[in-house]
Amino acid sequence: MNKKDIYKKKNGNYYNHIRHDLIQMIEGNDNKILDIGCGEGQTGWTLKKLGKAKEVIGIELVEGTAKRAEPRLDKVIHGDVEEEITLSFQPEYFDYIILADVIEHLIDPWRVIKQLSRFLSREGFLIASIPNIGHWSVLKDLILFDKFEYQRAGILDKAHLRFFTEKTILAMFSQSGFTVKSIRSVRSERTRSKLLNLLTFGRFKKFLTGRYLIKAQKASNA
Repeated sequence: MNKKDIYKKKNGNYYNHIRHDLIQMIEGNDNKILDIGCGEGQTGWTLKKLGKAKEVIGIELVEGTAKRAEPRLDKVIHGDVEEEITLSFQPEYFDYIILADVIEHLIDPWRVIKQLSRFLSREGFLIASIPNIGHWSVLKDLILFDKFEYQRAGILDKAHLRFFTEKTILAMFSQSGFTVKSIRSVRSERTRSKLLNLLTFGRFKKFLTGRYLIKAQKASNA
């Protein structure tokens, strides 16, 4: 089974949700945005509807999903950002580049981030969402049951090729020529998790973090 076959078997909801958490990280209006892994274009369409974007270009691996995104975005490029696409945008064209739960699917995310940097304006931002392999649910199974099993979705999604913690996320962006301006933990809203975080005075929050939201800018010397 190749990469595309894995994604074709994903549930339809995998491609059509709106990333409100990332939308909140985008400032100003009339931005030019590149959305990599745009799905059916719901997030880009919402950005345009809110006036935060005047142009959204999407890149999507799954052909059928890309076609459904076309009516919502200004342009949709179908293909694999690592293998099949020659990116021919003008240098520093975009104000924002979005990688929403995409980096963990890449063979060489370091190289991809470096390549994308030349299309991002000097004042622009790269926005990313990345799952945390240090979440307690993964560690529990690994430590107590010697189990590290891929799943249909979630942190151990069978399509994930790379795994990160907060420390390695920061290192990856630094090595790729970016400075992280903010990194936010997204934790479960379940009462048990909130209570555990409270009882430990926040010391174990990295183990309760399901994903990190990152806002990064090109380093001054990049």
